[in-house]
Amino acid sequence: MFREALKFMWYDKAKMFGIFFGMILSVFLVGQQVMICLALLGSTVSLATFNQNYIWVVSDKSKQVIDLPLIDMRIGRSLVSVEGVKAVHPLIFAGGNLKMPDGTKTAITMIGTQAPVFAGGPWRVKEGNPMDLLSDNAIFLDSRNAEIGKKIKVGDKFEYNGKQVKLVGLTAKTEGLGISYGFTTVERARWLCNIPTTQSSAFLIEWESGATPESVVNAINKEIPGVRAITGKDYRLSSLRYFAGNSGIVASFGLLVVFAVITGFAIVGLTMYSAVSDRIKDYGTLKAIGGTNGTIRKLILSQATIYSVVGFVVALGLLNGFINATKDGLDLQLIPELVYSLIGVTVFIAIMGSLFGMRKITSLEPAAVFRS
Repeated sequence: MFREALKFMWYDKAKMFGIFFGMILSVFLVGQQVMICLALLGSTVSLATFNQNYIWVVSDKSKQVIDLPLIDMRIGRSLVSVEGVKAVHPLIFAGGNLKMPDGTKTAITMIGTQAPVFAGGPWRVKEGNPMDLLSDNAIFLDSRNAEIGKKIKVGDKFEYNGKQVKLVGLTAKTEGLGISYGFTTVERARWLCNIPTTQSSAFLIEWESGATPESVVNAINKEIPGVRAITGKDYRLSSLRYFAGNSGIVASFGLLVVFAVITGFAIVGLTMYSAVSDRIKDYGTLKAIGGTNGTIRKLILSQATIYSVVGFVVALGLLNGFINATKDGLDLQLIPELVYSLIGVTVFIAIMGSLFGMRKITSLEPAAVFRS
């Protein structure tokens, strides 16, 4: 049946390539928009993503991972006495401006962490060693920053909030959505951002080997008022839900995905209908010599299968090319769940598009092709 389907397709090459174009375009656009949406959402919670192996203790007013109202350092000392807690690491999260030698300024959110563990960052270290942050005025910056990434190198000196800093290391793609991260020690972050030594943005907790993170979270929430303890994985998920529901990112890209599917469906459906109409006598003759509606359906579905397989493979290749072409600016990933979804989209477009032509043929009377 597939051989006959190929013959029918090859007879009208223009329509065949038109259907392939519609299929490839639709699948590529769906995959592209979903990948960009996931990358943008992922960047908003990168701080939580790369620190899921800790329990987070934050203000009970915190709604997501980059909303970290200051809390009292005495809470950190209280956390040490909670059953199951192995170690407590303070984290500073505060904003400021980095002044370049040429006078231009860039907003940088400074993340302060504590040696030697450096719970909270830096992550994705490209050059340097986190222990280098212990040297005077040391900071890490992101080498992929769109504004300053190409202008900075290890050893450069800048001003941050009017205070001199020295670049001792570089990270790669650690930026949040609209937020550029820098890294330094807790003490230096307080100094740079004018935060009192009596306050911290969050505490990252390591738990003892005999305890579970859930039991430690419950104990902290029960014993210490005014704060919220949550596992790193749950904090990441709750932050993702917050941004997905409040930022408009999902709605915007979701609408683009719907339009991409509709576009592909329209192109494939109308072109297949036109192809069937142009060969109506051939299909009618097939029915006249004994071909059943089932045979006709199999023939058209075989064509749809070929279109979907070839279209999906080509679109997948284009998506991988797009990932490689944008790897310096976007952290795109073609995750298995997305691949499976794209297969479903491809099959949906192919099958639904073929229904136009299938309905026309199955309702055709064989004798009608000989009337003219």
